[in-house]
Amino acid sequence: MFNRSKAALLRRASLLAMSAVVVSGVAHADEAVAQDPNAVSNVVVTARRPLAESQAAAMQIQKNSDSLISVLSADAIGDLPDQNIAFAVGRLPGVAIERDQGQARYVNLRGAPVYWTTLSFDGLSVVSPEGRATRFDNIPSAIASLITVEKAIVPSMPGDTVAGNVDIRTRRAFDYKGQKITGKLGVGRVKLGGGDELDSNLVYSNVFGDKLGIVAQASYYSREMATDNWETDPYLSNTVDPNKHFAREHENKHYRLTRRNMSASIRADYKFDDNNAIFVSTINTYYNDDELRDNFLIRLDQGTDAAGNGYTSNAFINGNNPVAGTVYGARINARIDYRNTKEGMSTNTVGGEHKWGKLGASWRMNYTYTQDGRDTPATLAFQSPSTFSLRPTIDYDFSNPDLNTIRFFQTGGTTTARAKGAQVTNIEDFQFPLQSAGMLKGGDFTGAYTAKADFDYESELFGRETKFEFGGLWTSRIKKSRESSFTRAYSGTGVPTWGQFATNIEYLGSQNLNYAFRYTNKDYTINFVDELVKTGQATKADTRTNYWRLGETITAGYAMATTRFDWGNIVYGVRVEHIENEGQAFVNFPASGTTPAGLRLVNVASDDTLYYPSAHLNWNLREDLKLRVGLTTSASRADFDDLRPNFTFSDSNQTISGGNPNAKPERQMGIDTYLEWYADRETFVSAGVFYKDLKDVLVQTSKTFGDTSLNSAGVDRSGYAFSSIGNAGEGHIKGLEVFFTGTAESFVQSRNLPAWLGGFGTRLSGTWTSSEVTLPSVGGVPARTISVLGTSDAVYNVQAIYEKYGLTMRLAYQYRTPWGQSVGEYRVTNGSVFASGNGDIFWDSDEELDFSARYQVNNNIEVFFDASNLTNAGARRYADQSRYTIEYEKFGPRYVAGVRFNF
Repeated sequence: MFNRSKAALLRRASLLAMSAVVVSGVAHADEAVAQDPNAVSNVVVTARRPLAESQAAAMQIQKNSDSLISVLSADAIGDLPDQNIAFAVGRLPGVAIERDQGQARYVNLRGAPVYWTTLSFDGLSVVSPEGRATRFDNIPSAIASLITVEKAIVPSMPGDTVAGNVDIRTRRAFDYKGQKITGKLGVGRVKLGGGDELDSNLVYSNVFGDKLGIVAQASYYSREMATDNWETDPYLSNTVDPNKHFAREHENKHYRLTRRNMSASIRADYKFDDNNAIFVSTINTYYNDDELRDNFLIRLDQGTDAAGNGYTSNAFINGNNPVAGTVYGARINARIDYRNTKEGMSTNTVGGEHKWGKLGASWRMNYTYTQDGRDTPATLAFQSPSTFSLRPTIDYDFSNPDLNTIRFFQTGGTTTARAKGAQVTNIEDFQFPLQSAGMLKGGDFTGAYTAKADFDYESELFGRETKFEFGGLWTSRIKKSRESSFTRAYSGTGVPTWGQFATNIEYLGSQNLNYAFRYTNKDYTINFVDELVKTGQATKADTRTNYWRLGETITAGYAMATTRFDWGNIVYGVRVEHIENEGQAFVNFPASGTTPAGLRLVNVASDDTLYYPSAHLNWNLREDLKLRVGLTTSASRADFDDLRPNFTFSDSNQTISGGNPNAKPERQMGIDTYLEWYADRETFVSAGVFYKDLKDVLVQTSKTFGDTSLNSAGVDRSGYAFSSIGNAGEGHIKGLEVFFTGTAESFVQSRNLPAWLGGFGTRLSGTWTSSEVTLPSVGGVPARTISVLGTSDAVYNVQAIYEKYGLTMRLAYQYRTPWGQSVGEYRVTNGSVFASGNGDIFWDSDEELDFSARYQVNNNIEVFFDASNLTNAGARRYADQSRYTIEYEKFGPRYVAGVRFNF
């Protein structure tokens, strides 16, 4: 809950960070005062220690908190050391991140799935453009003065906060004294592809008449990049020898993209007096991925062996193996996709804080609008002709899991005795004429209204000081998907070829492709498709096909209390949430009697009431030693997309697939036990264990449909087999988390060592997790056990820091072991279980090494240099078993240098 006591605590910590210029000189001031009491007036601090200062402020908040949290505080000029919130939070203990195109995007708390982490601004939860899984890459760190990762779930927090909540405290004018202007401008280069990088922000803050405070912020970030990318999938278990998994296709995706993150926010606070204040704020973030993708997909299963036998024949199996072989007459599928992904969020709040004696009140009214776009202004598909002699012969080598390669050759011989001809090093030497061209516009759009009120009252319970807290929340969210698309098919002779759309720009990546190609022309291609649409040559698809709408209304109330003792306190209470869902989508029904075939709107509805009790003990074993024990309950709901009634069915097979509006929340019950040692102002150690028991886990299931909403013309489909997300197995997740942060400053001073040695410091954290979920038997495949999706066995964050004489340097390393991405299908053959297609999908271990340096020129100017992804570590996915790599991608190191200013 964001009440007055918490607000005061956070404001006090922010002032600590803002005034850290003074704090950094405390030790020297004490020495001066000891010699001459008047000397303190002559102490001038000429150099800050940004990381140590912000860490000290964060530790003060954490120590005084009534629950388990980790805190990241801005430094004296209001800066966090990373560009976006995901990068910044990823430095904290127990946090892992998932990346996209090398950029941190999602947050895993203590090994849990990303959709178990919620987001709030100033204590008010907001929806994410994508749905339950919150994206943090589109929120710039410049917007925050403080980030609190709340790991202990209390009744004032939303019930779907399972692993924890990331609360972003935005800047406010009363954090500063009078007018303040801060900003940053950095420019740099992405090594792979030679693209430019720009990182900038500007903040203006002022207080007028000690009553009105206004702070405005804007930021802009852009990065031009290319990637090294290949994919080899799906892996198909062969019917002749199921132990051999042959790849159906190999693909190179040649990305060129420009990624932009923008934000603008304004907050105005008005203080009537010390006990009454109101505010209004608007926070707007915008993410744009202008992605140009030219890719070549080689269908290996569309070729044969030398004798003309099929891809799955005995002759092929005997002549090849899954990691190396030759395919004659394979098919080239080439594509041009220009995607202009736009993702935006606008959250607008009016609220207030009030105090009447022992009663405090906090209220918020909010409207949040999000857009998750998927515009594709141009998409073109090319394909090899059916004549085998015009198709390539392929030598494939998949023996290296980090580098799968192919080589092209001419195809010769006869129809019954294929032959490999001369090697071809330019893919455009083969024919692959245009098959179709089109465009798509659309996305998912969410609007959410929220009203929230919280109250606290200081009193006594059984003779003990107790703070009672209670409140309620009402939120109504509606998410819609809209889409329009146009397509034109091509056939015969005289159709366009790749060369018509190509430029003279050659490959920007660093892989050895064994072939040359030319990137395509964005403007020409988009104009080509636009002309097809304008002249009516492209056919518009029925817009109802991909339409769906989901509504969710949550009415919640809670009551909790904090009872204080000489040794600490106990926080306990319960939250109740009533959730109503309704959805609609168009379903294609077959013709029946006089009723023609066509799309019909299907409506569904459901509701549920959930209870979330919790209790937390905070025991001050010593002034510097704190024990925290928490018992929590929570529930994660299926994502909006999974609840939509977008059914497809087959009467002949009596099967149904699609979303599942009746999926119940997966429930969790957990315990946390942590020990925190605040050794001194700059040294902190913590260790803790956690456990969550899981029930009704959401997984892909197959069961009887059990609903009459698809019945029509006397056909009862309620008994059909239904494949969708559903509630199935039980499981658990448990782990150990340790963290250390400290500097050598106190040690060096106590032993009179050279002062420069005091600048060394480090931050170390490790999280070790074990989890399992039991999946039910599906299609004859026995029940099996997997790890909870998104969980790594181990996550490490290591930072080496040096801060002295105005210089700050940080070398940061992050590493996490493999984790599951999705659950796939399996089948039973001859009594053994084999993957159908790829089966389960996993991300391989992930690492990143970053370096940053900053130097304080004077009290107003600081120069900086950042280097990211120094080792150019690759992102790898594999299917079923680690040896079956399905994707590998590299993004290259990035370098940015610039200036920060503070006036």
